[in-house]
Amino acid sequence: MTGAARNLAPFIRFLFVGGSFALLFAGTTAALIRFAGAPPLITSVVVYLICIPLAFTAQKKFAFRAENTGRGALPAYAATQVVGLTLVSVVTSRFVQHVFWLDTLLYLVSAGLAAVVSFLILRFVIFRPA
Repeated sequence: MTGAARNLAPFIRFLFVGGSFALLFAGTTAALIRFAGAPPLITSVVVYLICIPLAFTAQKKFAFRAENTGRGALPAYAATQVVGLTLVSVVTSRFVQHVFWLDTLLYLVSAGLAAVVSFLILRFVIFRPA
């Protein structure tokens, strides 16, 4: 495997894990709200919090293939996720235009930037290579 492929592989796996958990979160939350009549805000928060340790394990084992992590790895991961979600929510809610394509672009750019920053934090701080 070339150096470029070796560096790109964790990012591709990171996107796969993140995308999988985003789909799991969205589907589970929507199903609980629609079919169980669960309250939207509380349901969203609880499902998101349940996903965090599961996604942490998947990122550790599959995306970054980290054998060991420091003591504070899970709290640092959780903080990274919560801060990223908060920043994307604040930015997108402040700059929403109520124009479908502009708002879609806004959400994609802000979520994409949050994903890149999250990847860098995970790669070089939480799951730093040996």
